[in-house]
Amino acid sequence: MALTVNGQIVPDEQIRHESDRLAVDPRWNGITDEGERARLLCQAAELSAVHQVLLEQQAASDPRPVDSAVISQEIERLKADGRCRPAFDDSHLRRQLEQIFRVDRLKREFVANAAQASEAELETFYAANRDNFRSGEMFHAAHIVRHVNERQLEDQARAAIEAALAELDRGIDFGVVAESYSDCKGNGGDLGRFAAGYMVDEFERAIRSLEPGQRTGVFTTPFGFHIAELRGKWPGGPAEFEDVREDIARVFQAMAEHREYLCQMETLRTRADIRRLPDSASQSAASAHSG
Repeated sequence: MALTVNGQIVPDEQIRHESDRLAVDPRWNGITDEGERARLLCQAAELSAVHQVLLEQQAASDPRPVDSAVISQEIERLKADGRCRPAFDDSHLRRQLEQIFRVDRLKREFVANAAQASEAELETFYAANRDNFRSGEMFHAAHIVRHVNERQLEDQARAAIEAALAELDRGIDFGVVAESYSDCKGNGGDLGRFAAGYMVDEFERAIRSLEPGQRTGVFTTPFGFHIAELRGKWPGGPAEFEDVREDIARVFQAMAEHREYLCQMETLRTRADIRRLPDSASQSAASAHSG
């Protein structure tokens, strides 16, 4: 049986699409009864499709215009990306984009009043879940690299990196040598801070045994020849509140916005005329709608 929302049919294809989208959520795996899982997934897909139709209807009824310049800018971006031909009748696309922008505006307005978590709430959540917040091992390093590729043969790269090593052995500052010899110039070869596992294995093995201020000799990775200097390292362990505060705040904000969105959608849904038509009636309605 088909669904209608304020007289508008919700296409079966839209419900199937929502079902496919929702089904990837691993939480469905917690329902072991396949029949029950399918039934609940179908209900969720229908509700999601109804919400989409309600949003589109509400957005379309908003008398405020959408900035035509913004729509034109998006069309030009799509042309530049090759997603539509440079010369074509863009009237249909323009209408589609206007509806998308209207819906996006409505969604933003729905969640605009979502409450922000207080500092006390964030700290309380952190304290209750402290063991779940851990920071991994971190490094701070700089490097000099000579790539081996079609533009630089291995012998050339090796000669350049050995010349750089000789300069370092003479006491020349690492950053100065990096700017003179490295294929990755800029910022004196400084790579900044990075987590364990971020660099290729060969690089991490080379710096792991160093102490801050020490450097390696010449070593190789799949990219070529390197010299690295360790500038700092920090063991993994419990993360401090300030390190994870923004992450916690983002989660709290997302949850608050989701609750506000559902509340707004529930208001729209209770005011709407939502019906489930028998197959015969739905076929007639579909024919009339397409006509």
